[in-house]
Amino acid sequence: MRQPQASQTPISELIHKHPHWATGQQSVGELVSLFLDTGISAVPVVDNNGKPIGFVSKTDVLRQLKGPHTAPPGALDSPVQPWWDAERLSQLTVKAIMTPAVYTCLPTTSVADATAAMAFEGMHHLPVADESGKLVGMLSALDVLEWFARQAGYKPANGTPGQVFERPA
Repeated sequence: MRQPQASQTPISELIHKHPHWATGQQSVGELVSLFLDTGISAVPVVDNNGKPIGFVSKTDVLRQLKGPHTAPPGALDSPVQPWWDAERLSQLTVKAIMTPAVYTCLPTTSVADATAAMAFEGMHHLPVADESGKLVGMLSALDVLEWFARQAGYKPANGTPGQVFERPA
């Protein structure tokens, strides 16, 4: 049996069809809870019609946490000072920290084209929108890597101690 090639396989076969998303009006605190509760690291930001208008990741949140370190360099006896301001963070909205541009693709986009876009644009996640522009899925770099591994005949080890995967026969 011939394995499907990346240029012939639509990403609709790989995507998460019920993606998480955020709105610009949500607080960053709610966004952090979404990340922690679901184990995801990024989401598209959608408008009232479900169309992506931006993208936000854990990195965007971390950029807001960065602040000056108050202890002098090399001071080991100084008490630990918080380097972030939880109150300020909770008052920020997703819109204030998101990347206001978002690249999307159609479910019919090939795995090869989506992979190239992600690689050349440095994207770990790619929102998938239908022809009207509404969010219908999400593709991650790990989804693509798993697809390639399975196409090569690899399988998860399914709990075999000391083993992460099973090699092709």
